[in-house]
Amino acid sequence: MYAPTSGTPLQRLRPWLWFTVLLSLVSLTVFGSVAARPGEVVVADNDDTSLFVWWLGHGAQVLADRLGFGHGETGGLLFTDSMNALGGGVNGAWNTSMVGIALLLAPLTWLAGPIVSYNLLILTIPVLNSLAVAVLFRRFLHRLPAFIAAGGVGFSSYVIAQLGGHPNLAFAVTPPLTAAAILALLGLGGSGRGQADTRFDSARGAGQSASTSRSFASSVLWRSRRVWSIGLSFGLLLGFQFYVSTEVLAGTFLAALCFLLCLAAFARRTLTMHSWMKLGSGSLIAGAVALLCAAPLLKTMTGANAPAGTLRPHGVWNTDLLDPVLPAAPAWLSAGVSPLPRVMDIDPAELGAYVGVPALLAAVVILIGLGRRSRHRSALRIAAATGLLVFSLALGSPILLGGRVIAGTGPFALIEAVPVLNNILPMRLVLHSTIALFAVLGIGLDWAWAHRRLLRARLLIGLLVLAAVCVVPGPQTARGVTVPEFYTESVAEVIPPGSTVKTLPRPLAWAEPHADEAMVWQAVSGFRYRETGGYFIGSGADAPVIYSAPEDSLDALLHASVFDGADLPDPKSPETAAAIADLRAAGVDFIVLVPEAPLLPGGEGAYAQFLDEAVGDPEFADEGVLVYRLGQ
Repeated sequence: MYAPTSGTPLQRLRPWLWFTVLLSLVSLTVFGSVAARPGEVVVADNDDTSLFVWWLGHGAQVLADRLGFGHGETGGLLFTDSMNALGGGVNGAWNTSMVGIALLLAPLTWLAGPIVSYNLLILTIPVLNSLAVAVLFRRFLHRLPAFIAAGGVGFSSYVIAQLGGHPNLAFAVTPPLTAAAILALLGLGGSGRGQADTRFDSARGAGQSASTSRSFASSVLWRSRRVWSIGLSFGLLLGFQFYVSTEVLAGTFLAALCFLLCLAAFARRTLTMHSWMKLGSGSLIAGAVALLCAAPLLKTMTGANAPAGTLRPHGVWNTDLLDPVLPAAPAWLSAGVSPLPRVMDIDPAELGAYVGVPALLAAVVILIGLGRRSRHRSALRIAAATGLLVFSLALGSPILLGGRVIAGTGPFALIEAVPVLNNILPMRLVLHSTIALFAVLGIGLDWAWAHRRLLRARLLIGLLVLAAVCVVPGPQTARGVTVPEFYTESVAEVIPPGSTVKTLPRPLAWAEPHADEAMVWQAVSGFRYRETGGYFIGSGADAPVIYSAPEDSLDALLHASVFDGADLPDPKSPETAAAIADLRAAGVDFIVLVPEAPLLPGGEGAYAQFLDEAVGDPEFADEGVLVYRLGQ
């Protein structure tokens, strides 16, 4: 573990390859249910999975259109009318479109379909996260403790919970690599190629004397290949993150500010003016590259159908002070749900703050034992202070203890007052405090393994093992995805490309399985038609923020049957005839009913009977669907 890692590139790469293999095996164990049937099931207690399957399929189809082997009816990458066709389309720049990942996975999507691509992403994210965190931790830890601590982050409660429907938020490569880029520009820590430097006692590259003039230092910096290399790479990373999740990017910005404050406080004797100038120069380069990459997205964000208000109400998605010590769904110790009361029902995918009492106790022991005189003291203080600052923001405002308000205003109130940043959900900031916590635990493991002949080191190792046992995720349970055979077989023969289709049941912004599977059906079909419904973030004529397509005339007529369980209206009534006429006038070509859809309201055959009488006999009635033609 402590031997230098000099040698050929293959020799230096070999431990990372073995680490990747081990991580992949763990991921297959945790998500074995989807690995066994990747095209048929997903892991989630919500139906946000349908949203991401849609966007993965959409990005692949748009690329196919651009390359000349698609049908050419899908629309743009960032703005599309493939859904919400009657409401003017969807501004993908404000939605979880994951364009960057969708394009990377496009070849797999073409071959195996968007559900398989989605599940491969779920299996891959913990591995990628762990590798990215390991890059950061290798700057101040030896290889074995760095890998173990990084794996703890990659399979943490936050990551596994968010993988239950939110892969854009679980994809956490950018935060640790941002910290690694900051340390590299400042010249702190080791390079990972030899002995790890945990002291943070000298700034590599700060060779300019104190008497060097600022103008000369600045000219040297701008000619530095290292600064340019890190700045360009960092900028491309940030640019890619714009097209995965802008919320994770915004959270990373807040965490980076906390990190920089702690570096200034605890590494001030190490850092020189030259170090800070290198960081500033590299950051300017990175910022310019990132903004250049993000320009199309930022331009689209100012366009049509953008939300006109705060996306979510404040004071709801707050981390409770007891969340870190009470097991939530991903941990094998959990009873399945968090016992803490909430302001309103919250998707279990958001409850990822659990780290366990042993881990917190170990962190305190490590800070007390190593935080004063050891060579680890600067790194420990920086990691611990950063974690505490970010976690204070993750508490939100107000601050809760056991579901009760103990402070009416928390530090996050400052963030809520800042436009754009006020759309961050504080619960999601625990990603960054989790990285900081495992940095502390990794430093403790590094010291304990090096001194494992000492009794106190063995006791610490035992405590760390107990912490790992308490937080390890259990195998995640998958559920089936309903996809009628029609969408993979006869859709091309029945529905001409570019047709406008109203699907029943329509997609709704409900946090329960199967609520939006109509979006999956469209994605599986290869986007051969435009859908009137949709689950997205946008704006409407009567609301600054909406989460699904506005009701059309038929939706309004069926509203009571969908939301209140009322009987279907009279199919022969003037109101029904007017609703169907409105759909025809709006350009809807077909109504497609899936009679066996899990959330279709009404009794058996009720919707089919209603449409038979209101529209006429279906044009196609097979393969799990009934297709009614409206257009001529």
